[in-house]
Amino acid sequence: MVGMIVLVAAEYLADSPLWFRGGSEVGRSDVDDPPALGVSAALRNDLRAWNDRFEQLSSHVFDDRRDPAVAPDPTPPELWDAHRVEAFELAARVQLELGDDVHVWCGPGGGMDAVAEWGPVVVVPSGHRGTDVEVLHHGVREVRSARAAGAREGTAKAIVHWRALTERVGLPFGDAATRALGLRTAGRVQADLGSRAGVVCWSGWTGPYRYDDHD
Repeated sequence: MVGMIVLVAAEYLADSPLWFRGGSEVGRSDVDDPPALGVSAALRNDLRAWNDRFEQLSSHVFDDRRDPAVAPDPTPPELWDAHRVEAFELAARVQLELGDDVHVWCGPGGGMDAVAEWGPVVVVPSGHRGTDVEVLHHGVREVRSARAAGAREGTAKAIVHWRALTERVGLPFGDAATRALGLRTAGRVQADLGSRAGVVCWSGWTGPYRYDDHD
């Protein structure tokens, strides 16, 4: 049973980039209070620093002197790429600290809520065969091998390894350890793809779900 779903997503002026996405306790506010949720001080500091970097990278959005219609984003793409990849490592740490009853979702920095701003989106589910991933683009979903989607050979092998471990524990979600590994594997895919596509990880599922969909 899924006790709670938490999304890791950067947001302007947020005290914490952890967001409640459903759970067995209606109205639960622990996600707004990471210490009560059980997140360690070290991880809270790293999450806050990561969110602060998002605000710094996005500061040009609030520059009244800049015309967004003619001035491109001045932030070097590699800084955005690094920020997106770091999201998955932080999400993996959150997953390990919160344990088996919590499912942690993660997307490319701004989370699933920002996916519509991307071009292609790559989903890394646990239940597919081999290295297959799903690519969403212009409302069309297709299955491709990880290599065809743009991942490196080592990343493709990491997907196979993660899926084998998850299957051993129990598909589709495994346990906290396998979900954390899935998040880190998704981060490797994001690192390979860079700004060409965003990667999302719904705890090994193919899309968003309610906490009570998989009782």
